[in-house]
Amino acid sequence: MLHYRTPTLHDVDELSRLHVLCWQQAYEGLLPAEFLRDLSVEQRAASWRLTVADPEVFTLVGSVHDQIAGFVSCGPSRKEAASYGDGEIYAIYIHRDYYRKGIGRRFMAEAAKFWLAKGGHSLVVMFIAANAQAESFYQSLGGVQAWEGMFEIAGIPVLDKAHLFNNLAALAASA
Repeated sequence: MLHYRTPTLHDVDELSRLHVLCWQQAYEGLLPAEFLRDLSVEQRAASWRLTVADPEVFTLVGSVHDQIAGFVSCGPSRKEAASYGDGEIYAIYIHRDYYRKGIGRRFMAEAAKFWLAKGGHSLVVMFIAANAQAESFYQSLGGVQAWEGMFEIAGIPVLDKAHLFNNLAALAASA
């Protein structure tokens, strides 16, 4: 049975391992294998410690039998996304064993509820354009493309996209 909850600092190591694993799963064949292999759980842990402790950031995990199956985090838009929306989904990842179980939809709905409660009007999510599964998911929830541009990962140019959610009430009701 799936259980949703706010993570604590005790979850940081598990969140970090899952984050790295999800990147390896989602971007296999899309990003250099060496880059994916060398992703650092320790670097993710440092970032997750800050995220979990930040009261301005909403973070939710879904767990099955006390094991985290996925997570979402959102908050005020970072510099790169601020011109597209006032809030941003920083990360949303689910272990592939739990795809198509409604977890992602629930994560997005809960993030929208959080951002609405903060007085927010929109959420933007940035993702690697080659991740067609992510794009299809965002579009199915009403996300519309707001931006497309290039950045580098491991010295390789990568096309990036941003999708915008303007109807947060509809997104909040989607799960």
